[in-house]
Amino acid sequence: MLLISDIKLKIDHDESDLRRKIEKILHHKLNSFEIVKRSLDARKEPLYVYTVLVDIADEDRYLSRNIRKYHKPDLKPEYLKRNETCIIGGYGPSGIFAAYRLMEAGYRVIVFEKGKRIKERQKDVERFFTDGILDENSNVQFGEGGAGTFSDAKLTTRIKDPYIDYILDIFIRHGAAKQIKYVNHAHIGTDEVRKVIADITDYLVSKGVEFHFEEEISDLLLSDDRTIKGVKTAKDTYYCDHLLLGIGHSAYKTVQMLKEKGVFIEKKDIAVGFRVEHDQKLIDERQTSSLIEEANEYFLRYKGEKGVYSFCMCPGGMVIPAMSDNNTIVTNGMSYAARDSGVANSAILIQITKDEFTDGYDYLHALENKAYAYSGSYKALSQNIADFINGDLKELIFPSTYPLGTVLYDFNNFFSASDLQIIKEALKDFDHKIPGFIASGIMVGPETRSSSPVRIKRNADYESINTPRLYPMGEGAGYGGGIMSCALDGIRIANGLIFNYGKVSEN
Repeated sequence: MLLISDIKLKIDHDESDLRRKIEKILHHKLNSFEIVKRSLDARKEPLYVYTVLVDIADEDRYLSRNIRKYHKPDLKPEYLKRNETCIIGGYGPSGIFAAYRLMEAGYRVIVFEKGKRIKERQKDVERFFTDGILDENSNVQFGEGGAGTFSDAKLTTRIKDPYIDYILDIFIRHGAAKQIKYVNHAHIGTDEVRKVIADITDYLVSKGVEFHFEEEISDLLLSDDRTIKGVKTAKDTYYCDHLLLGIGHSAYKTVQMLKEKGVFIEKKDIAVGFRVEHDQKLIDERQTSSLIEEANEYFLRYKGEKGVYSFCMCPGGMVIPAMSDNNTIVTNGMSYAARDSGVANSAILIQITKDEFTDGYDYLHALENKAYAYSGSYKALSQNIADFINGDLKELIFPSTYPLGTVLYDFNNFFSASDLQIIKEALKDFDHKIPGFIASGIMVGPETRSSSPVRIKRNADYESINTPRLYPMGEGAGYGGGIMSCALDGIRIANGLIFNYGKVSEN
């Protein structure tokens, strides 16, 4: 194949224009091509710059400075019928891609997920958003696809890994738009990712993967030397050779069970804060890529005595109730694929070190309970950002997108005095970077589920350091922070099993 780079087109082009440009470069008609990368060059006239892959005969005759040969790696493992059973606990991104990979390699795979399939889960979530009736087992946190199913479904990561394309190709194979392979800050959107995940599950079922939805792992079966033998649920006992746990950052009951079984778990740093909302037009006007007619993102960082940063920014989205426990308030952000709500939201979080709490889950739940106690309902706490800075409390300058409504609350009462000072310094810094950030924004919270407060410590082979054949993975185990990083973590563990225990060579 040929990799052709530095193909420039005006931003109002379509795919046929790109095809004609490639054919002009090669002086040859094409059957097909694949876009590898697209970036924006806004230095003069705004242009899109493409890199594409083309399959064509007599490759050597086309080689030049911007055209070179490329071999696309085949990352699919060789299928071998293996007499080993892998149980996967939790069906978020790490569980999904570990199951997919192990199925491809010929393992027997059994998946347990405490929540429901997406079709029923969506009904439960919508009922909560409308009527405030929370199902503690089927909500934004728990169910088919994990917490990322009700988010912006971002696919960005700072990790460089060849399996990123493998993951994106699977998403596309099951219904995601091809653009996720090449656009900057790719996302699928909550409405589309639900369809994609459901299709992946159906495919895995057709390939022999055994699913147990609405069935939570409640206990571990251990041998005398602590090696995993199987798991128990409320319904039955199941035996396995390997247990992969991708339980998510809200599965504190499972974490407590692991502690009671003696699995080594340590505290880790976390972050807490709130969501901010702005008119999307304000954000678009401040961004270089506002030349393009799409909702823009921002990424903000402040380094004071503690770090403060934006997290999970959702252009054209909404703030949602993300609790999994009654009598708590937790907020998160969500966007549909079109990102067309007209309102931008993002978490603004401050770091909380592990030295500041005894038990991370207790610490976070205390904040969530505190918010609910003040609200007296599932209405979120809210305040104008300017009022927060000035110690005032007035009616919101515009209504929040949070579906269950909000109550006015002075967030000066929510954080410690030292953290308040740092947060306000950060907001002023963000206002310098995005003028109007303070005067034109509101804050809604609290946000407490950005990461797990624990790490289930593992060795170089991805096993628990004191429980052989137990493989903690993903965000809940302390090894990921989004769809892509968690999916990659699940694949790494699956690869460890495939290439270390099997007969297949990764080369």
